[in-house]
Amino acid sequence: MRDAGPSVDPPSEPFLSTRRKNRSSDDRSQGDAEAGAKKKRLPRGVSPLPPGVSPEVFEPPASGSLPGAGVPSGGVNRSTPLPPPAPEAQLWTVSSRRGADIGGEPSVVIAPEAPEEEPPSRLRTPLMIVGAFALLLLLAYAVPAMYMWGRVLPGTHVAGVRIGGMSETAAIDRVRQRFEGLERQPVPLVVDGRRVGVLDPQEAGLAFDVEATIASAQRGFPSPVAVVRALTSDREIPPLISVNTAKFASWLRGVAKDVDHPVREGAIVYTGTTPKVVPPRDGVALDQGAAAEVIKDAFLSRPPSITLPVVPVRARADTAAFNRRLTMAREAVAGPITLVNGARKVSLSPEVIAANLVFVSDTGGVVRPEFDAKTAVTGYESALVGSAQAARDAGFVIEGGTPRLVPARTGRGVDVKELCTAVSKAIAKGGDRTIPVALAITEPALRDEQAAKLGIKERISRYTSVFPCCAARVTNIQRAADLLDGHLVRPGETFSMNEVIGRPDKARGFVRAQLIDGDRLAIGMGGGVSQVVTTVYNAAFYAGMADLERVAHAFHVRRYPAGRDAVLSYPDHDMRFRNDSGYGVLIKAAYTDASVTIEMWSTKRYERVEPETSPKSGITQPRTVTDDSPGCLPMDGAPGFTVTVTRAFYQGGRVLRRDQPVITVYRPRDHVICGAPVTPDDEPPVSDDRSGVPPSLSPTGRDNSNGNGGRGRNGTPPGQDKDQKNGLPAGPNKQSTPQGQNKGKKKGQGGSR
Repeated sequence: MRDAGPSVDPPSEPFLSTRRKNRSSDDRSQGDAEAGAKKKRLPRGVSPLPPGVSPEVFEPPASGSLPGAGVPSGGVNRSTPLPPPAPEAQLWTVSSRRGADIGGEPSVVIAPEAPEEEPPSRLRTPLMIVGAFALLLLLAYAVPAMYMWGRVLPGTHVAGVRIGGMSETAAIDRVRQRFEGLERQPVPLVVDGRRVGVLDPQEAGLAFDVEATIASAQRGFPSPVAVVRALTSDREIPPLISVNTAKFASWLRGVAKDVDHPVREGAIVYTGTTPKVVPPRDGVALDQGAAAEVIKDAFLSRPPSITLPVVPVRARADTAAFNRRLTMAREAVAGPITLVNGARKVSLSPEVIAANLVFVSDTGGVVRPEFDAKTAVTGYESALVGSAQAARDAGFVIEGGTPRLVPARTGRGVDVKELCTAVSKAIAKGGDRTIPVALAITEPALRDEQAAKLGIKERISRYTSVFPCCAARVTNIQRAADLLDGHLVRPGETFSMNEVIGRPDKARGFVRAQLIDGDRLAIGMGGGVSQVVTTVYNAAFYAGMADLERVAHAFHVRRYPAGRDAVLSYPDHDMRFRNDSGYGVLIKAAYTDASVTIEMWSTKRYERVEPETSPKSGITQPRTVTDDSPGCLPMDGAPGFTVTVTRAFYQGGRVLRRDQPVITVYRPRDHVICGAPVTPDDEPPVSDDRSGVPPSLSPTGRDNSNGNGGRGRNGTPPGQDKDQKNGLPAGPNKQSTPQGQNKGKKKGQGGSR
């Protein structure tokens, strides 16, 4: 609406300031009357005008006067005209009720059309029901879920321990309390009802990971499915096992060693020249993958025992397959095989063939001959290849008491791979048994620069033993010494007497001679070699070699030191030692007709080594036995006894250390009376006759008996014989080495050469 004019404080009610159209005089008079009535009702002295408004402003102005004309200075001109009348007011659109209130005609109001009322929806009730049901479901889920939040869900178990509704810390404590100590309890391991070991969890690297197990249970705000499952059923959480993989694998391999029975493949081997079938035998092996799972599963259940799974291991060929090859095996040793290199020829005897031939099955189960050509030609190669052509390893000779290096040389040698194939084919197909030998370039196994670094610069031990002259056994003693002379034992290497000497047979230069077979004397191939073996053992004893292994004679032989003798019986009884010095060890051998001397050259580590021998104990008396069997050899009787030898190492004038004592038990030597005469080729019986045969030697190699004052058969001390072979320097024995490391065990006895 436009402004009503310049009046001061216009009425607050807009309807009173508007002019109604078509208003009759009656209406105006009536309105004036009502206004007058209202004025009359004002209290006395109260102006109807607002404060500050003069009544004169409402008086009609004088005609023709201008606003502001004739106003005296400092006064009020009452004849000042009023402002022009206000323009016609614009009516507001108001409701009919408001128009009625002001008593006039109602204003024209255009009311909006009222919308038609829709009929009530038929879906309202079902929706309300569904909403109520959904609300109930929400409450049914939310209330227990809020309770379960941050806890292990109800109904949860770990290995039978209830942990539902607990906090994580409380659940861990509960489970730990239940399984406390179980990790230290061993469980037997069984295979086919046989106990094969024990599961020690700590040793096997197994542990129950309680924290990880509890962490695997749901602990956050649970889902509706989890809530329903927790309220309606139980849930088992599998225990989690912590495994030290490397430790467990190592432990399991150790168990497998106790469980496994390796398959034994069949073979045809020879006893002498007679073939014999060694039947195959199936084996079993631990299924390590399955066993690992079984052990882990049973770790916490703690059964009375754990049955380990095994798998069978079948042999490649059965016994029947080997029996079918027996005829071929007999034909293989029916005669010699001749090896030819130009004009040079070597004949391998049936004994040599049998010693190096075996029939084995290949991966396809076919039984085939297999010939060890490398071993077979050892000792024969020089006859097939001239010394000028042959390869040579770096070696040493002793000149003037000082080792001198002999340079290595590349040469030609028998191609053992080709020879192996050729001999195997000849045996399998039969026919011609003359085989041309192929030669190949052969590199030395030890080169000069390698030999120079071995530290071979001085003699570290020397031992001499004596024996009766001129018997058949002397030939074997000297042949064994020849095979030993110049042998080099590298640092960390284990020396084997059987590997160096090999099988004693005629082809290798050995003869039949007297030997000890069990507790009797007998005649056999290679008799007397034990004399050399005993000498080497004592040289290694004083040289300080480690892990000495020996088999003692069944009864004591007086010419050997008690507790320090050794026998050799290929391939069963051996004498070994290990070179733990860090230097090479050169073995030099020399002999006469009545003595053999072994020296070892290297770098000395000890001032000296001495044996500490106990007095004899447990003495037992011999029996007298009469033997009428052919080939009987008489023996003088001698008591049996027990003796202990300890090796002491000296450095700086005092004992540096001692080895474990070695206990040797000798049986009594029976007094054997033979009914049949001894053949002329046989040796005289063993006796205690001291003439020319000292019973034992001191560490210096000299005789301790009072017979001939420690002199050899030619009147010189042993080791200083005038006709001594191989050029070893004479002189007293300078030994230094500990006794064999036999760990205090009693040594067994066996037949010897």
